[in-house]
Order: sequence, then C-alpha cells, then structure tokens
Amino acid sequence: MTVTTEQVLAQLKRVKGPDLDGNIVDLGLVSEVVIKADHAYFSITVPPARAAELEPLRQAAEKVVGDIAGIVKATAVLTAEANAGAGRAQSGAGVPESARVKAARAGAPGAAHSHDHTDGHRHGHNHAPVAAAAKPAAPGARNLTHVTGIKHLVAVASGKGGVGKSTTAVNLALGLQAIGLRVGILDADIFGPSQPRLLGLSGRPQTTPDKKLKPMEAYGLKVMSMGFLVDEGTPIIWRGPMVVSALTQMLREVAWNNGGHDLDVLVIDMPPGTGDVQLTMAQQVPLAGAVIVSTPQDLALIDARKGLQMFKKVDVPVLGIVENMSYFVCTKCGERHDIFGHGGARDEATKLGVPFLGEVPLHIDIRVRSDAGQPITATEPDGIHAQIYREVAAKMWAELEASQGRRVQAPDLVLEAQGGELSVAFPGRDRFTLPAELLRVMSPSAEVQGHSAAQRVTVGLKKNVKIKALQPIGNYAVRIDFSDGHNTGLFTWSYLDLLHRERETRWADYLSELAAKGLRRE
Repeated sequence: MTVTTEQVLAQLKRVKGPDLDGNIVDLGLVSEVVIKADHAYFSITVPPARAAELEPLRQAAEKVVGDIAGIVKATAVLTAEANAGAGRAQSGAGVPESARVKAARAGAPGAAHSHDHTDGHRHGHNHAPVAAAAKPAAPGARNLTHVTGIKHLVAVASGKGGVGKSTTAVNLALGLQAIGLRVGILDADIFGPSQPRLLGLSGRPQTTPDKKLKPMEAYGLKVMSMGFLVDEGTPIIWRGPMVVSALTQMLREVAWNNGGHDLDVLVIDMPPGTGDVQLTMAQQVPLAGAVIVSTPQDLALIDARKGLQMFKKVDVPVLGIVENMSYFVCTKCGERHDIFGHGGARDEATKLGVPFLGEVPLHIDIRVRSDAGQPITATEPDGIHAQIYREVAAKMWAELEASQGRRVQAPDLVLEAQGGELSVAFPGRDRFTLPAELLRVMSPSAEVQGHSAAQRVTVGLKKNVKIKALQPIGNYAVRIDFSDGHNTGLFTWSYLDLLHRERETRWADYLSELAAKGLRRE
C-alpha cells in the first residue's frame, strides 16, 4: 500500500498547535514531508526557545503518522527554520503558511511576543528563522547515551572528500573482523552514500517485530546506509535537522545485535568535512574514538588537521591517522613513485602527538574491487593490501583499548614441542599454551575467509602443522609462519587471550564443522 503526502497531512491535522489554537498543518508549521518506502519524515516549525517544551508535540505527530497503515516508522524533527519553500511537500501538495510564521520570517512587528503566567514564569514565543534542532552545542559538550547492541563506535573521517575515506572505512571494518571481532558499518554520508556500492549490496532492509530496521549484511559485516532507503540516482535535498534525524534513526533504531550478539565495533563512515552534521554527530554519538584519513599532499593535510581538531574539541580520542594513496608501485618495472608526495600524514601525526596507523598504497586492484563491490580485504585475504588493512585495523584496536585503560601488554611468546605449541605468558598471569593446529585453523585470516558462519572456510588436514617462526608486529600483534606456508593471520594480544579463554568451545565447534563437511584433521 502506497502512502501519500495527503494522508500524512490529514493525520497531522489531528495534532494541536503549540498554543492549542488550531492544528499544526493549518498553522503552516509542517514542511518537508518525505515518504521513502515505509518511512515518513517531516519537519515541524516551532519557536527555538520552546523546542524542549514542545517535545510532546513532536512525539504526538510521530504517533499519528506512525498509525497510518503502510507506515512502519515516522520521524519528526522540530525546527525553527522556514523559507519560501516551507510547506511544500515532496509530492507538490500545498500546505498553507500562517500569517504568524510569515511575519516571523519577515521579521515583522509582532513576530515575537511573550506573556506572563500566574506562576511567575515568563515564556517567550519567538519564531525567528533559526534551526533549533540543528544548533550545535558548545564545543566540548557531549550529550551521550548508549547505543543498544554496540560496544564501541569508531568514526572514520576526513577533512575533505576524495581521499578514499569510504574505501578505507570498509576495509578497516573487514580488517577488524579479520582479527576476531564482530563488526558493523554505518554509512553516515546521507547525501553521497558509498557503502552499498562498495559492498555490492542492494534492496531494502526488513523490520523486526518491534519495528526496528534489520541491518543488511555483506562479507559478515552488518551494514546500514541511506543508500538502502533511497535509489542511487535520487538526490537527497534535506536541511541539517532532517539529516541529523535520519542519522540518529539509522544508528539507534537498527537491530545491530540481531542474531543475539552485540557488535564489538561499529565503524561509522562519516561524511567529509567539519560542518554542522559532523559536529552534531561527534557531540551526540558516544564515539570511542576517531580515525582520520588523508592523502600525503599539504592541501589534504590542512583539511585533515581540521577534522582532527574537531574531534579533540568534543573530547573524542583520535586513534590515529591513515595515509591513503601513499605511494604507487609500477606493476611493470617495480619502481616506486610518490605521486602525491609521501610521509606527510606520518609527519602530521608526529607533530600533533597522535598515532600513525599506516600507509595504504595507490593500486588499481583496490579501486577495481571497490567499484565491483568486492572489497580487497575480503576477496583477496592473502594479498599484500589485505595484510596492510589488517595491520592498520589491529593497531587501531590496540589504540582504542589503550584509550580506555585496557591496553594489553605484550606477552612473552615461546615455541615449544618443536613448534607444535605456542607458550604465552601475559605480565602477572599464568603461562598457557596453544597448539599449532588450533592457531592454524583459527587463524584470523583463515577463520574469516568466508566472512560468515555459512560461508566460512573450514580448514582441515592440519593436525601435523608446526610453527616455523614468529614475526612481531609493533607492540600489539604477532604474525605466525606455519609449516604449510600460511603466514597472513595477524594474532593480536587480545585475540590470543580470547582463544585461550574460549578454547574448549571453539575447538568443539571446529570439530563439529569438520564432521558436518566430511573433512578430517589428517
């Protein structure tokens, strides 16, 4: 059943105005009615000084529209912004604008008035055209509430567009998954969503019985984007308040833990720049940290610095800087070319006292696979570029844990039984051993090659595998060289600890998978 704008406006006529004199439609307070699939969005113009007081009006408006058959969710935004186009809904249906709102916009006498009540409180009715819902809080002020189903939220941001932020975000998310974490990605770029294309996803999200959106899934990642709600070629022309409202809905009204497990990390692919939307997100979303993406040249670094300073002003830890398109290696002669310069992001990180997470080269395979919806970390897990993204992800995760006072100290690692076991001793804890076979078949690289329980590649015939060598990666992970030639798994300290704690359960699941697929250990 297709819901029309006229139906929405008819329902909204049931909602009284701010002073109970008429209804919000006839008073000209309703604007920007947008209906996408089974969701309705609209704005209600109210005096900015009374935005908090009129929250029940907003809730009442959402309720009456949400009761329309065919509408799953209604989102209303309180705004004091109005222009000559206010009152014209998406379908072109006219909504009359009251003389009071016209006068407020024109700054005419009588546009603002106040009256005293017997309780001694003075209430101002000011209809000045200021966007109340989008007004940023003072720098440093953050109004945070926990997001159900998510343990940590990490923003991936850039000061400007065109630096490969979205490609970095999706490969970072897959890199985090490759070190044993449950991960999702939120595409927060309302005007230019990229994640549906990068992940090869299309279609519309379904809803749960409690009317939450089910995230889409690709390569084991849970994903939400405005690109699932609006056709790719359809431009979105919204004001700031509606953008923030849509972002809030995609974050807080999605069943991220659908399936029974909370996400360890939700990567938020932020829109480029440092405007009102970015600042509002930084202030209202409980971010555990932010990653800044830049290319090496000075112009990009100037904008990256702005993004970094924005997060610092609102007390969001900057987990590090990634230098994207850092260099190019000729596929014919093997010569390296620093097309955009080189090392600028590393130098900037040192100058600003934030971690440098790594360099990602400019390579056609990354671009081609991104355009095809086959991110390289997922589809070429044994390649050098996937390895780079996994190392960036592992270092970022180590910085996140450190920022929350949970830095895992490097353990003492010793090979025993001629490479048949790895002995691990974390500072202040008893030593434990992990068999080489268990480490091989649960290598982060091997474990997530299929990126979901249904697609996972179960590795058999590894009973006699040995560990040949250990390659430390910074102070946060180790790469293990196995006797069968496998060496792409990146074992973070926290993952080694997790394997120890969940050894029996994981091993039992592995044996069950072997039996179900008709595989053997040797």
